Amino acid sequence: MSHALPEKVRAALKAITDPATGIDIVSNGMISDIAIQGDRVSFAIEIEAERHAQMELVRQAAEAAVLDLVDVGGASVVLTAERRIGEATPSPDLSHPGDPEPGELDSFKMNGHKMLWHLERVLAWQRGERVAPLHIDVGLSKGCNIRCHYCYGVTQGNFFKKGADRYFPREALLSYMRDAGELGVRSMALIGEAEPLLNPHVYEAIVTGKKAGVDMSMGTNGILLDTGRDGEEALEHLTWIRFNISAASDYSYRRVHASKEFATAIEKIRFCVETKRRNNLDTTVGLQMVLTPKNVDQCIPLAKLGGELGVDYLVIKQCSDTVDNDIGIYEVLDQYKDFSNILRQAETYASGDYKVIVKWDKILNEGHRDYDNCLGAPFLLYSSGDGKLYNCGMWFDTREDEFRLGDLTEQSFKEIFESERYWEVVRKQSCSVDVHKECYSNCRTHHINDFLWKLENPPSHVNFI
Repeated sequence: MSHALPEKVRAALKAITDPATGIDIVSNGMISDIAIQGDRVSFAIEIEAERHAQMELVRQAAEAAVLDLVDVGGASVVLTAERRIGEATPSPDLSHPGDPEPGELDSFKMNGHKMLWHLERVLAWQRGERVAPLHIDVGLSKGCNIRCHYCYGVTQGNFFKKGADRYFPREALLSYMRDAGELGVRSMALIGEAEPLLNPHVYEAIVTGKKAGVDMSMGTNGILLDTGRDGEEALEHLTWIRFNISAASDYSYRRVHASKEFATAIEKIRFCVETKRRNNLDTTVGLQMVLTPKNVDQCIPLAKLGGELGVDYLVIKQCSDTVDNDIGIYEVLDQYKDFSNILRQAETYASGDYKVIVKWDKILNEGHRDYDNCLGAPFLLYSSGDGKLYNCGMWFDTREDEFRLGDLTEQSFKEIFESERYWEVVRKQSCSVDVHKECYSNCRTHHINDFLWKLENPPSHVNFI
C-alpha cells in the first residue's frame, strides 16, 4: 500500500480547483488519507463541514478524473470535514500594498550563505590551518513538548515528552559557551534536535555566551518561554529569536504540531514583539514555517498572521529528510515545485519592515547537490541535547561512535577542539562521506559546501573574469 500520490494522479487532480480559492486541490493541501492497492486509488478531500454540498461536485470531478486514467481500475473519493471555516487558503490579493521589489525580501541571506564575510578564516582553511568553527547549532535537551509531523529530531534521538528530563548539564554548558568565545566561534544557535526551553539553564547560557563574545540566537516553539525577567534578559542578549510555527489557527496547530497550545505560542510571540519595542532592542523576532504537502495550505494564513503580530519576518523553508525517507518527505521532494504559486502569493504579504522569505533554492532543488564532499565540516558544528559534539547532526543517533568529536560533559570544548580525534573526524566527514547517498536532503551546511566546492574547483580560464 502506498501513501503518496503517483505523478499521473497528481497531474489529473491539479486540474480540479477549489471554487472558494481558485487553487487546485493538490496545491491547496486538501488531499489526505491516500491509499493505493493494486489498481485502486482512494483518498479524502479535506473541507469545512459547512461546504459539504458545494464540494460534492468537486468530489465527483476528482473521482472521474482519476477513473479516466489508464491503469486505474477503481477510485474512491470521500469528503472529510477536517477543516474549519477560515482555514481554507484565501484568494490572494496580488495588489497587496507594500509589495517588495525582487531581492529585498531576504536581507538576512537565509536562502544562501555568508562565508564571503569571513574570508580570512576561509583563507586560513585553504592554507591548511586548523580553524575554529564560525557557527555552532546547540541542542539543549532530548525532549519536546509538542510533536510536529515534520520533525527531523525523530531521526536524532528526540524522545518528545519522554526526553523532557534529559538535557545539557549546567556547568558543562556554561563552560562550552565561554570556550566558544575564547576559540573564536562567532555565533551559536540554540536550535538542536529538541526544544531548548526544556533546559532550565537556557537563560543563563544565553547571557554567558553573549558575554563571551558570541552572537546568540534561539529557535523554539515558544510555549515555555518565560515572560518575566528571565525572558526579557534573554531578549536583551539574543541577536534573534525564531518561533517554529507552521500553522495559523488553533485547529491547524493541533493538526500540524499535535498540540493544543496555539494561543500560548501566539501570546509568547506577542511578548517578544512588545518587549523589543518597549525596550528598543535590536533583537530580530521571526517565525519559521517548515513546508510539507500536509501544511501548504497554511502558507498564506501564516504570512498574514506574521504581519498582524508585528514580527520582523516569516521564513518558509524546506523539510529535510533522510535518504531512507524516514519522515516521508524525501520521496515527494518533486512535489514542492507545485507549491510555487502559493509561495509567491505568500511573499506579497511582506510590507514595510516585515519580510516573507521563501527558501526557494532548497524548496525547488529536490535534494540535488552540485558538490561531492562536505567541505564545510570545519566551519559549522552541531552539539546534541545531551552534550555530545559532531560536525553533522545526521550522526546524533547513527554511527555515533564513528563521527562523535567528543563529549562536552566529559571534556571541555577547548580540549576537544585541540585533540587529534577532532581533526580526524573532520577529515573523515570532509573526505569519506558520500553526500549523494548518505546525507539528508538540504542539510544545514548545503550552501556552505556549494561555495567551498566552487572555490576549490575553479573554472577554466579563471582570470577572464
